[in-house]
Amino acid sequence: MLEYTLDGRQIATLEGFYAEIGRALLGGQPWGENLDALNEVLRGDYGQLPEVFRLVWHHADCSQVALGYPETVRQLTRQLRDCPPTVLIKTAWALRAALRDQGPTVYDWLVTLIQKHPHIELVLAANED
Repeated sequence: MLEYTLDGRQIATLEGFYAEIGRALLGGQPWGENLDALNEVLRGDYGQLPEVFRLVWHHADCSQVALGYPETVRQLTRQLRDCPPTVLIKTAWALRAALRDQGPTVYDWLVTLIQKHPHIELVLAANED
């Protein structure tokens, strides 16, 4: 099975994750760099990804900390400024929870999104040093 790797030490923000995905899966080619576009990348709509592959997220523990509640609050605040009225209340409630260190984090969003693709085997590797 073909294997791609992410270096969690390079991921301090959601934008950093997008850069790492672009490097690992797309060879640095430009893509949408948002959650919808990530779903399209994982589905194989960008680049030449194989039908089945393994994605090894090295130092996932570092990413989990970096993509925790402070980053979640930052991302939800950005979304709140730009979101259409139809999702405004949902985003506001998610932000309220994140401010209380509750609910899913950016890390959780990403892991959940990747795991929704049955053709991708996600390996979260931690404490490797």
